[in-house]
Amino acid sequence: MRAWRVVRLCGLAVALASVLWALTGVGQRAGDRARPNVLLVSIDSLRADHLGSYGYPRDTSPAIDALAREGVLFENAISSAPWTVPAHMTLLTGLPPEVHDVVTRRQKLAPDAVTLAEALAAAGYETAAFVSGPTVMAHFGFDQGFALYDESMVDASPQKIGDVVTSPGLVDLVNGWLERWSDMGRAAPFFVFLHMWDVHYDYVPPPEYVQRFDPDYTGDIDTRHFESNPRLHRDMSPRDLAHVIALYDGEIRFTDDHLARIFSRLRALGVLDETIVVVTSDHGDEFFEHGQKGHAKTLYEEVLHVPLVVRYPRRIAGGLRVAAPVRLMDVAPTILGLAGVAPPAGFAAHTLDAGHRAADLTPHVAGRAPAPMPALAAFSANRWLGDRQSAVRTAGAKLIRHAKPLPNGPVLEVFDLDRDPREQQNLAAAEAAPPLLATLDPLLDAWQADARRQTKLAQARKPVAQHEARLRALGYVE
Repeated sequence: MRAWRVVRLCGLAVALASVLWALTGVGQRAGDRARPNVLLVSIDSLRADHLGSYGYPRDTSPAIDALAREGVLFENAISSAPWTVPAHMTLLTGLPPEVHDVVTRRQKLAPDAVTLAEALAAAGYETAAFVSGPTVMAHFGFDQGFALYDESMVDASPQKIGDVVTSPGLVDLVNGWLERWSDMGRAAPFFVFLHMWDVHYDYVPPPEYVQRFDPDYTGDIDTRHFESNPRLHRDMSPRDLAHVIALYDGEIRFTDDHLARIFSRLRALGVLDETIVVVTSDHGDEFFEHGQKGHAKTLYEEVLHVPLVVRYPRRIAGGLRVAAPVRLMDVAPTILGLAGVAPPAGFAAHTLDAGHRAADLTPHVAGRAPAPMPALAAFSANRWLGDRQSAVRTAGAKLIRHAKPLPNGPVLEVFDLDRDPREQQNLAAAEAAPPLLATLDPLLDAWQADARRQTKLAQARKPVAQHEARLRALGYVE
């Protein structure tokens, strides 16, 4: 099912679209109450453990931290993949990568998949997306269901894609769209998807943000050409590595400051409390905790543990924290649940076994006495350099399998997360492994068998030279 789609719609066309909404009188009521607006924000490459609300000591995220205090923070949200395309496809469909199957740069989403944007559009929402990274462009199928899919902030130059600054212009676009929506009478609730790119490497924050987080650095390390830069390696000096991390933190604060501008605009328009605000990420970045840098290479916590914060004071009490694991694929059905929109036929993977489906978390966070969280196992997968990796994570343990490991790498990794949250001790050959494996092995086997039975929802995508050059510059082309 494919809703209407216009890529890079100009301001006049947005206004005309708003008039059409008003003339058609599209309803925006759920029962006796107006449907809420929805703002879904994905900050690319953002690790959960680098935010103040997740315990980070640096002041990287005051706007997100305030959002968490006023809503619910999921302490253990787990991504389904360690790089942008499959993870975002899961975020916007509620489908795991094993089902949507858009897991390489040469694939796109099939039109018969049902996206979150299509579900909300069918319920009377005005849908718009503003993206700034080359791995969420329309040619992957991300535009499906959006009336406006604005990718004008994606830099066209492969040489500049790593250090381009997008947040100021991106936020201007969003705030301008919100003003037009308001000026045209707010005829329908909005669903805005915002993809923020600046945290993604290369880490080149403005000088004042470098000064804020590493004022005493006197070295000459920078992070340009991050993936190919030979000076950024696992044996680099601790002081230089600390500077790299400070640059990453500077990008987070720079992005957070611009995100705050959108929250301020919603507040000024008087609609912040009538808007479901969700802030999350597709994956994190590694800083050699397991010998790698960046992302897309492993399934460790530094790349899979992502932030997830939801604010909607009509239904969610402020200050709630959920420790139980949840999944990136749970975000889309939870947005529908909070908005009071019934999932349309074909949405998410309802043919999966009950324990493997995306979950609507609304009953567990909304109301005065939310129901206890169910025990959800989080499954993740990746393909990199010929290795096919898969993982299952529960509240206290994790199993990673490698179909074709790198030289000298393990085939199996087992971690007791209660005792070893940084995954430094592989217990696969230890005495502690059998009890963990007895639980985790069957979970992963059952998941993979169930996923193999599902209809895949990807199509082949013909590569375009300019797009491939961008991806190669970012290290996504082997």
